[in-house]
Amino acid sequence: MPSTKTISFGRLPSMVPPYARVLLGRKPYIAPEGQVIEPVELEVRRVTLAARHLERYRQICGVPADAPLPPAYLHVVAMPLHMQLFIARGFPVKVLGLIHLRNTIRVLAPIDPRAPLSLGVTFDTMRVTDAGQEYDFTTRYLHDGQVVWEEISTMFARGNNPTKEGSKRPAIERSNHPASGVSTETLEIAENTGWRYAAVSGDFNPIHLTATTAKWFGFKQAVAHGMWSLGRCLGAAARELPAAGIRIDTQFKLPVYLPSQALVRAWPVDGGLDISMCTPRGDRLHLAMQVRRL
Repeated sequence: MPSTKTISFGRLPSMVPPYARVLLGRKPYIAPEGQVIEPVELEVRRVTLAARHLERYRQICGVPADAPLPPAYLHVVAMPLHMQLFIARGFPVKVLGLIHLRNTIRVLAPIDPRAPLSLGVTFDTMRVTDAGQEYDFTTRYLHDGQVVWEEISTMFARGNNPTKEGSKRPAIERSNHPASGVSTETLEIAENTGWRYAAVSGDFNPIHLTATTAKWFGFKQAVAHGMWSLGRCLGAAARELPAAGIRIDTQFKLPVYLPSQALVRAWPVDGGLDISMCTPRGDRLHLAMQVRRL
């Protein structure tokens, strides 16, 4: 059984040095056959949320000022620790080239933005599939020793194969939407969305910044952060979401290009809410989300 490596920080580490090391690192794009996973645990003993930072997140994700703490906001706060995880010796592949496939967030208790929290990030899973490799990492926030927020992010590594943008373009079945009760919001997604979200999240992956840097990785334009798309969809439905006791499952599909338009659709279902982001014609899906009460 491989040992688990735990690293503790008194505060969140700087975001810039990890990204510099990621860009210059020598890790492969896909782990070699027979790779043994060494679990990694990182933790920050005390995290205090900054009101100005939270306000900037609300602005870029369209979350009303009077809504509860945005469910995906704590992902952004944990981003420096995620970067430390990606450069840890036990994480086997480069972060550049990874694709965010799925995300699950559970908000277990109301979170007071003024209350100190502790934060932990754990990596211990690699799955080999027919298409490539999947990596899970788990993020947890605790208050007074109790888990109040938890996230599982699943990343995908496909190796050195070129990007095939048309390989996953599922059409939206209109029958999946009820005849009534659907709220729709049209988004005008600005060209600088990637820069603005990067400034809040610390995720300066080149595919999100400019058309030029995105083309280095096979994209025709800059691509919006997946977690921005997730946060923006939740922002559109913020007034319908409870402060706690919810689980949010998201699958990421077709890239959201910058600039572009998109539609956010939300409709009530038994036990919660379904949300989708799609192209203006409704024929291409960017993400599909299920929000359910725990």
